Amino acid sequence: MIKLQKTPGKDFVILNLTDLHIRQGEDVAGGYGTVFEEEILRYTLDRLLERVKPDLITITGDISQGKGFDGSYRLFMDMMEATGIPWAPVWGNHDNGDWPEYVDEMADRFLACPHCLFEKGDPALGNGNYVIAIMEGEKTLESLIMMDSHDYVRISLLDKDLVPKTYGSYASLLPAQLVWYREQVASLREMGCDRSVMMMHIPPYCYREAMYDALEEDVRAIDRVTLEDSYRGVGWKEEYKRDSFGVFREGVGSPDYEDGVLAVLEELGHTRHVLAGHDHINNCSIPYHGIRLSYALKIGTGAYWHTDLNGGTVMTVGDAGVREIHHEYVDASHLWKGEKR
Repeated sequence: MIKLQKTPGKDFVILNLTDLHIRQGEDVAGGYGTVFEEEILRYTLDRLLERVKPDLITITGDISQGKGFDGSYRLFMDMMEATGIPWAPVWGNHDNGDWPEYVDEMADRFLACPHCLFEKGDPALGNGNYVIAIMEGEKTLESLIMMDSHDYVRISLLDKDLVPKTYGSYASLLPAQLVWYREQVASLREMGCDRSVMMMHIPPYCYREAMYDALEEDVRAIDRVTLEDSYRGVGWKEEYKRDSFGVFREGVGSPDYEDGVLAVLEELGHTRHVLAGHDHINNCSIPYHGIRLSYALKIGTGAYWHTDLNGGTVMTVGDAGVREIHHEYVDASHLWKGEKR
């Protein structure tokens, strides 16, 4: 377990970045090479650092495109180390493809960075399952449970005619990871900590349930609500209007099957927030079954983006844990040479 100290009388501020999809140097000839704009990424990060002044930077995956993109990961590490701020990543599905040896090698490179907070964890669970405790003196105020959400799986289900069909799905947390999660919660409770944030790349299945439960039928997966209106309650069902915000512009890229995550979260009653990346143009935040399910705000142009959905997500930790979560938007559209959203 990694332990960080909060300064008494001062909030501990976490800045989350997601889905950078860096393609740089020898990588620019790749399929998404023309989409990534380093200038926009650097401009956005600089503005975020100026405004937010974070104590910790977390990254919820898809840093680059995985094996063969060494230059991109070097650029990422250089950018993070230049901040002088502790940074803690989890892998995204593009980082964490069918190349475990490469992921492990990259993890070693991360661990060699003086400001990187990362633990590989049990290799049977993936790469990068670890816990960060935010403390004030001997008291643990909040905990971040960082989890590897893997890549892609093949699953077999019965179709409407009860014929087995095999198809691909985004992966979910492994049953053994949920056992590990239970163990971490038990350890945190022994430390007197009754709060946690689960952070990962691919959203669990409950995001799909929450989005479709919270949104009015005519705006589900259809871009009919402006970002500004989403903060004024437009598009949300009545019971969600007060406490939900953000837009829903693409389908939920969760596993296609019930993964059991919500049931475990509800049973243990420890995790108050889940933060995921993956779906670049969704940035909803919804209270669901007593847990706030939030999409992190994408940074930069990599892979695909909308110019009004650029920046980072901020969590503010006070004396009683996370007291606020919000998106910090950065307008970098003046640097974008492509078609503006």
